[in-house]
Amino acid sequence: MSPVHDFVLPPPRQVHGLDLKWNYQFPPMDGSLTMSELYDFHYENNPEHPVFKYANRAGDIVTLAYDKVVPAIHNAGRYVANAVGVQLGGGSQDKPVVAIVASSDTITYFTTVVGMLRAEIIVFPVSPRNSPPAVAHLLRRTQPTNVLVSVETPIKELVNEALELLRSENEKKIPVVAPMPVFEQLYTDEPFQPLPPRTRDLDSTRIIVHSSGSTSFPKPIIINDRTNFQTAMVPLAMFHAIGLNFIAWMTGAGFVMGTFEPTSPAIGPNPDNVFQGTVDVGADYGFGVPAFLEAWSHDPVKVEHFKSIKGIWFGGGPLTHAAGDFLASQGIALYSLYGHSSIAAIFQWTDETSAENPGMDWEYVSINPHCAAEFVPHGDGTFELITVKKPTHHFFIVNTKFRGQDAYATSDLLKPHPTRKGWWKIHGRADDQIMLSTGEKTNPGPLESILCRHPLVDHAVFFGRGRFQNGVIIQPVPQSQFDPNDEEKLIEFRNAIWSKVEEMNAMAPSHSRLFKEMIIVTHPSKPFPLTPKGAPKRAVIISMYEEEIDAVYAAVEESANRGQSDEPVDWSDLNDVKSFVKRVTDSVLKKPANEEDDFFECGCDSLQATWIRNAILGALRRLTPPVTAVSPNVVYDHPKIPALAQHLHALVNGSAENLAANLAGTTLHDIENCLTRYTASFPQRISAVNGHANGVADGDIVFVTGTTGSLGSAVLAKLVHDSAVKKVYAFNRGAKVPLLDRQKSALRSRGYNEAIATSPKVVLVEGELSALGLGIADPDLEHEITQTVTHIIHVGMVDFNLSFHSYEASIGGLRTLVDIALSVPQGRPPAKVTFISSVGVFRNLSTSQKAKPIVEEPLPDPTVSLGQGYSESKWTAEHVLYAAARHCKEFSPVIVRVGQISGSPNGNWNTTDWVPVIFKSSATLGCLPEYKGICSWIPLDLCARAIVEMRNAQPAKLVVHLVHPRPVSAKRVFHYAGDQFHPPLPLIPYTEWVKKLEDIANISAATSAGGASAGERSKQKELLDRVPGLKLLEFFQGGAKVEEEMEGEHGEAMGIPLLEMTQALAASKALQETGDLAVSDAKLWVEYWRSVGYI
Repeated sequence: MSPVHDFVLPPPRQVHGLDLKWNYQFPPMDGSLTMSELYDFHYENNPEHPVFKYANRAGDIVTLAYDKVVPAIHNAGRYVANAVGVQLGGGSQDKPVVAIVASSDTITYFTTVVGMLRAEIIVFPVSPRNSPPAVAHLLRRTQPTNVLVSVETPIKELVNEALELLRSENEKKIPVVAPMPVFEQLYTDEPFQPLPPRTRDLDSTRIIVHSSGSTSFPKPIIINDRTNFQTAMVPLAMFHAIGLNFIAWMTGAGFVMGTFEPTSPAIGPNPDNVFQGTVDVGADYGFGVPAFLEAWSHDPVKVEHFKSIKGIWFGGGPLTHAAGDFLASQGIALYSLYGHSSIAAIFQWTDETSAENPGMDWEYVSINPHCAAEFVPHGDGTFELITVKKPTHHFFIVNTKFRGQDAYATSDLLKPHPTRKGWWKIHGRADDQIMLSTGEKTNPGPLESILCRHPLVDHAVFFGRGRFQNGVIIQPVPQSQFDPNDEEKLIEFRNAIWSKVEEMNAMAPSHSRLFKEMIIVTHPSKPFPLTPKGAPKRAVIISMYEEEIDAVYAAVEESANRGQSDEPVDWSDLNDVKSFVKRVTDSVLKKPANEEDDFFECGCDSLQATWIRNAILGALRRLTPPVTAVSPNVVYDHPKIPALAQHLHALVNGSAENLAANLAGTTLHDIENCLTRYTASFPQRISAVNGHANGVADGDIVFVTGTTGSLGSAVLAKLVHDSAVKKVYAFNRGAKVPLLDRQKSALRSRGYNEAIATSPKVVLVEGELSALGLGIADPDLEHEITQTVTHIIHVGMVDFNLSFHSYEASIGGLRTLVDIALSVPQGRPPAKVTFISSVGVFRNLSTSQKAKPIVEEPLPDPTVSLGQGYSESKWTAEHVLYAAARHCKEFSPVIVRVGQISGSPNGNWNTTDWVPVIFKSSATLGCLPEYKGICSWIPLDLCARAIVEMRNAQPAKLVVHLVHPRPVSAKRVFHYAGDQFHPPLPLIPYTEWVKKLEDIANISAATSAGGASAGERSKQKELLDRVPGLKLLEFFQGGAKVEEEMEGEHGEAMGIPLLEMTQALAASKALQETGDLAVSDAKLWVEYWRSVGYI
């Protein structure tokens, strides 16, 4: 094809510092070939030129040249075309938009995108860091026909929630989900079939990217083949605009990209593995976000290496002065990448002058002469950069005119170098956007506006440029101002406005969330200077409060997260340390991590990893003597709660086996204090006169908690189908996703009809049990509930990892429900409370005690429940109810101690539970454990039906035990389940099964001794995914002890106590009529686990 005459780019030339060892033929950059066709050019002319290099698990360096990459590109184009039903050939006029929401490895993502471009499919990479509403917004705006989704569970959940939002809004065009390809599907040894020739319309849409979404929702940005010569994809986060240069750079200038080994799930970048990869592939230049460079600056080994290579590229945000100056002072060349999603990269790095070591001028960049850059003075020594359209610089976003020409005002304020003409450094934003050191951006305007709606807040100014997180300076209204040096008043003020901060945090991107410690309050002697329009003068204020800002960041480093989560009472107790880690991560992560969850798969980013580390470091520094030897990468190295807790435990005690011996005394004291607090001053009642029994006259009005959980959703389903129930208030905590969507999803995923959520009987309620007025926004609704409710069913939360202290708010929530029950209008008996307790309250009984049926009565001794926050909280909650019953003779709660619940009607059994973990691990081990004793697991549906029936137990029952009334042998259950695998899994004695787990754990530990490489860590992660039983090894070892102590077949498998059920059977017709535990349910479980890809 002939050159395009209005497409002007100079001929490519070798970039300074890049040693092209191959006979490299530069491609034409005159528009005669599109960007994706340049890869075909290289296949023909430079087939042996490397494109990717990585170190595999064996430590060997693998090189993928154009002769391997280009066939994979064509395979990718065909894969996507087939997956989404696109006819190849015929131009781009009828080609759809296909979105990508994936965390795939760099090579696979890169290859897929170029393949789609080559097949003329419009590509829309979407950041998986977006919230579900933001993803839904982008899909609505761009109307893709399909979404390619990678295998990670959080990614699937993100897309599913976004699509649910679209459906709930009656969006007509819902994109169809298709699987993102994996490396092995693209890179094969089979001959490839070239894609048909493509059209060369340089102005047609080829890629859609989106803005960061800091100002509101992200905005789509169009890229065509003209701008493709200036923009492409990134190797660190392929959806991020910083890297929309690499497709062009690699094919135009001969760059070779060092990457991680392609795996699924992909290896996430962190400061250590990026550095190690740089070393492994012999990279000439390092590349990373500023947070990585800051971590590297603290490691002498890494500093020495970077001194030996040609330099480090960084971008995505500002690098702190301290880290940049230090690295530069060591002789390391730092090169800042500067650009915008809307106009691409516009820095220059192609000649001897700009590519020489910038030294201490590392903050400055020179603007590429191919861009028509104009600098508009702001009158304070800064200039706003405006780019004007010209033949060598095309862009779609035009937001201004400059001297009559289309232009883009960047809103970036730059300062010129004092002596080097043409060199500029970024000073700030004309629109006040804050860029953090992590590369994330915050637009403070909308967030400040929310804060200023609080009656105590006059003005608010965010800060944080170049830091790892945001903070805010708040000026109180005149009548509420105080000296912020008064610590008590400062804490009181922060607490007073915290509800508004939480409202703001709910609206903000995760990286823009505000923590209490980052709130600075103005001193009355330093009021905000205001503009004539009454707006705070941001730059002046930040300068005025520079000392306070520095102090608050120093305080965070020294005393991180104080007040957000209690520190361990006893660092020698591993469970206490584990609870501490759980509390810290819960306070930081939007999606709380369970024990088996990787923080980074739960959405943790570099900012949140920094905060978690700071919280830990602050706690360790307050020890006597202080512990300070905490790696900057401690969260990356130990990305799960048990691993991080064990590391900290060993750090403090010198041994991970040094556990405390006297936890019981402390816990007993805590329980006693908690019980005293929540059994004081119950409401006084006047006995009912001619009152009817609960609900008999008009029907039951039931308030039930936790209906988006497993048991709660099943209870809701049974209540709706109960003809005696008039109304159900389904109560849950608030969340980003609307409650109706969450409720429907909870029902549907467990095999119930999602229409239950919209039944005329059901009122969905969001709130917080421990908050005033139940935290219900509508006071009329709160009044209606408290005045009419006849029954309360409190399901509560289940988290075996939390400490007793973490459950105190939950116990306080129960007390709130008791008060509501006792405060119903006079003339009616108290509302009847059904509380879901647990057989866990018997956790410290001996094996022989558990082998004898335990009667249904109060348990007076708290030591029986000690050692786990969950069981301790259940014992305490039971005794709050006993105390309330003693206080008011009419109050007759029902305490239901539930045993092991099995799958739902469709087989859904939470894959984090210990039973599913056994089956998944056994699939790898090749065998299942053979248990002694019986199995009394109760199906979810039967359990819920029994609970609903027990609410009106006559005569009143104080304590009932809820397990399967007709258990079968555990051996029979596991044998039947094993037959559902292909080939069937044989049974071996339980102790031998645990020994197999221990053998794998020992091999894994030996592999990682002395520090695992990136490849070894990847293998260990893969092993844990395949054998999740390794994460519960201690639990299973405890079960082995029970098996050894068990006499014959007497008792329940895994030490679950045998329970008497006389009162439960009397209270539930469903329990009376049920048959034996159906071992055939095991088929449903296995089929469900297969359907979700668990086994």
